[in-house]
Amino acid sequence: MAFSRKHMAAFAAAILITGLAGCSGSSPQSGGGGDQTLDPASPVAITVGTLPAGDYAPLYIAQDQGFFEDEGLDVTIETIAGGAVGVTQLISGDLQFSSATWTNILSAVSQGLELQVVREGTDSNKEGINGIIAAEGSGIESIEDLRGQTVSVNTLQSATELQVRDCFASAGLEPGDYELVEVPFPEVGAAVSQGRIAAGLVPEPFITIGASQGLTSILAPSVCNDDQRNSPIVTWNTSKAYAEQNPAVVAAFVRAMDKATELALDDPDTVTEILPTFTTLTPELAAQITQPSFVRDGTPNLDGAQLTMDLMVEYGLLDAPLDDLSQYAWQGE
Repeated sequence: MAFSRKHMAAFAAAILITGLAGCSGSSPQSGGGGDQTLDPASPVAITVGTLPAGDYAPLYIAQDQGFFEDEGLDVTIETIAGGAVGVTQLISGDLQFSSATWTNILSAVSQGLELQVVREGTDSNKEGINGIIAAEGSGIESIEDLRGQTVSVNTLQSATELQVRDCFASAGLEPGDYELVEVPFPEVGAAVSQGRIAAGLVPEPFITIGASQGLTSILAPSVCNDDQRNSPIVTWNTSKAYAEQNPAVVAAFVRAMDKATELALDDPDTVTEILPTFTTLTPELAAQITQPSFVRDGTPNLDGAQLTMDLMVEYGLLDAPLDDLSQYAWQGE
């Protein structure tokens, strides 16, 4: 199964310039298998792609707390439309790291792109971290009410599409029973309120923001069935070429994200305080959201990748299973 049409040109161009993936930013201080540390006095510039949602808070915490700086990294954070876009920018060298999902990674590598997951970010094992939101009083109160309606995900060929397909199937709706369209997370509330779509999948903080605007969540996709409850969500990723050419940079990025994730888990107030700096949440609303299910052990989750791949094949997001998923996981320091 190919990517959505608007991504195909980007993939074609990206494949042609795979070898350039390690060339962006300052010259990394790397060495094959030696000292996996950088000199903070001469930081390496990297650009990291992400989205303005709670799952990505550790990235901003690492920046705010100086964890990247301590590791010898000069980080620029760039907002992307979704993981499917981010992975093409990893190959082109516009980004050195990006948030995405195993769905994005497996779709991309099936098209010939060479990528690696360097750290798990969040998983699904928590209710309330995402939702299908609809307008109060619209008559949309259950998934059955979405039969014949238009529903949004942030990007097609993504983990959000896979989750909607699987959850809706569990509720008795097959893909032909509704239409899926792309709407960026920050725009879903307005699209629902204006009647352009009947409902849309969003993560926090957009459930909490929507509740203040007359929108309500009718389903918690993260726990809609056992497969979803056991699925990984956000991953942090780079190109295989960049990882091979810059092992010290990858190791430094992962260590900084480890520290930030530990802090997010051990001190949730850190997440509450950082959210208003990169989302539209007020401090009051930030204190009300359901925080993401951050993953303490960031080792790439190959069992979760296998589950994701099986669901992708089942719902037509992947034509056939891929061999040896371990090749798409960074092997660590």
